[in-house]
Amino acid sequence: MSLSTKRKIEELEDSDDEEPTLGRQVLPVANLPETFDGVPVDGLQYLFTVRRDARTLPHVTRVANPYEFPEAPLAVSAAGPSQSTPRRNVLPSEEWRETFLKRFKNFRKNSVQPTIHVHIPDSSTKLLPDKKARDLWWAFLEGRPESEWNPPKKPKPPKVSRWQKKGRSTQPFADDVREDASLSYDAPDNGSFDAGPSNVSVEMDADPSMSGVESLPTPSGTPAPPDLSAESSTAIRDEVRLDVPLEYVPREPRPALLEHIDHGYAIHLLMYFTHWINLRVEQSSVPLTDITQSHARWMFALLSRVDDWITSDETSLLRNLVRACISFMVECRRRRAAQTGAKAGEAPEEANMINDASCWMVISAVTGMWGQKDLWTDAEDALSKVEADAEIVSVV
Repeated sequence: MSLSTKRKIEELEDSDDEEPTLGRQVLPVANLPETFDGVPVDGLQYLFTVRRDARTLPHVTRVANPYEFPEAPLAVSAAGPSQSTPRRNVLPSEEWRETFLKRFKNFRKNSVQPTIHVHIPDSSTKLLPDKKARDLWWAFLEGRPESEWNPPKKPKPPKVSRWQKKGRSTQPFADDVREDASLSYDAPDNGSFDAGPSNVSVEMDADPSMSGVESLPTPSGTPAPPDLSAESSTAIRDEVRLDVPLEYVPREPRPALLEHIDHGYAIHLLMYFTHWINLRVEQSSVPLTDITQSHARWMFALLSRVDDWITSDETSLLRNLVRACISFMVECRRRRAAQTGAKAGEAPEEANMINDASCWMVISAVTGMWGQKDLWTDAEDALSKVEADAEIVSVV
């Protein structure tokens, strides 16, 4: 390599303005300051202005979309600072959500892994109601006896063949036989009469000495009323006690029961809870529709049996469960605000019912595990609106 060629390469490497790349400029360019704003007088100055403007343009651009709608201005920015209403703090804090989600994931791992006492479930004993029996599941969760949530199956009637049906249709009915028989109502002269085709004769003894007065009981012959013994009085008291409704202890989601529930079973039962919560919100006056803390524990346990990856239909069912919990909290706040002269907090009759903390656990589990975080916005809007309405009513 000659010295002149080597010198040219070194000059290109030391130059900051030019780079040895494909397509670099080969025409002379004027060396003007970057602040030059005059009119180019020759080709050198013109090339300088073209290259300077090209460096300010983006590398990628697009044609303007003629069908693009302009973005609507935000309502908060359009309104003045005095008209903007701050968002109410009605949701759990971010720190609480992260902590709960972390512990819920650990609970899911611990609930599905086997322990040191591994055993095969006994299939001979029925521990749970049928999957599609919604009313029987309600009785099971309430703690009712097995005779109510596991009733004996009714025996199927024997099948009648076509020939048996034809034979039954040809047999005469008993009413036809009775209509053919003639009944005689005329008593013969010997004091007896025939009672129809059975030829059973009854002798009529006409004794003039018998009268209706003598047949009546006399004071000496009237039997005395029986005395109520201790056993009979105890039986009466027991019958009265049966009229009093019994208090059942709700069944809890024990591991022995949860091991019989898989992913599909859990989704199906959570659909039942959605129906029961909506029924409580829509018809709160209907008896035996209270959603208790035991039901909340069942929902929490069933969510731990749901797989990490679910279908769109299963996602819709879980979203409906969250919306039902939000509606329940809204209805509880409206009912508390409507009570006149009531103290703050829960009503006495609602002490055992599901509370806001249980609802937030269900909502946080669904939104965090299965990525439905947009439901937080729905909950915030619904609860903020009902609290704002309650404040307006209290002021008026």
